[in-house]
Amino acid sequence: MTTPVPTPYEMPATRDDYSVIVRWARIILSLLLIPVSWHAFHNPYGDIPFLSGIDLAIHEFGHMLFMPFGIEFLGRTMMILGGSLIQVVFPLIFMWYFLREHEDSRRDLHAAMVCLWWASMNLLSVAMYCADAGPMKLMLVSGGTGQEVEGHDWNNLLRIWGVLHHYVGIARAMRGAAWLLCVVSIAAGVVVAWNAGRQRAENETSIG
Repeated sequence: MTTPVPTPYEMPATRDDYSVIVRWARIILSLLLIPVSWHAFHNPYGDIPFLSGIDLAIHEFGHMLFMPFGIEFLGRTMMILGGSLIQVVFPLIFMWYFLREHEDSRRDLHAAMVCLWWASMNLLSVAMYCADAGPMKLMLVSGGTGQEVEGHDWNNLLRIWGVLHHYVGIARAMRGAAWLLCVVSIAAGVVVAWNAGRQRAENETSIG
C-alpha cells in the first residue's frame, strides 16, 4: 500500500521568516548607533559622516525659514535661533509621525526611537556650537572662525540674552540632555524591536 503524496494545499505551512529578519535588523541598527554616538560625542563638531551634511542643510534652512526674502519677520533673534531650533525639531516631526496611528499601518515605535536618536545628535551638535560661543574657534560655514567673521549664532544669541558669561553651563546642560536622549532612544529601540519581533513571531506561530 502506497502512502498518498500530499498536495501543496495539504502540506503544513512554512514559517515566514520576514518578521525575524526585521526584528534582528532593527536590533542591529540600534546597536550600531552606539559606536556612531561615541564617535559624535568625541568629535569637536559632533560630526557623523553623511548625516551631518544633511543636518547642516537643515540648520541653514532654519535660518531662511525665519527670514524669507531677506525679511526677518519675527525679529533678528528668531532668525539666528531658527537654525539650531529647526535642526533639533526637524527629526522630532518624523518621530511624531511614527508615533501616530495610521489608517493603513500601525505606529512604528522603533522608527520613532531612531528619530529621537537623530534629534539627540542634532542637540549635541548645537551644544558644541554653544560651547564655542566664548572661544569662537570652530570653523563656520562661511569659511572662517567666529573670531574672523560675523555670524556665530550662539555668541550672538547669548549676547542678545545677556548670558554669554554662562555659555559653558548652558552648553553642558544641552550636552547632558543630548546624552540622556541618546541613551534612552538606543535602549528603547532595542527593547521595542525585541518585543515587537517576538510578538509577531508568537502571532504567526499561533495562526500557523
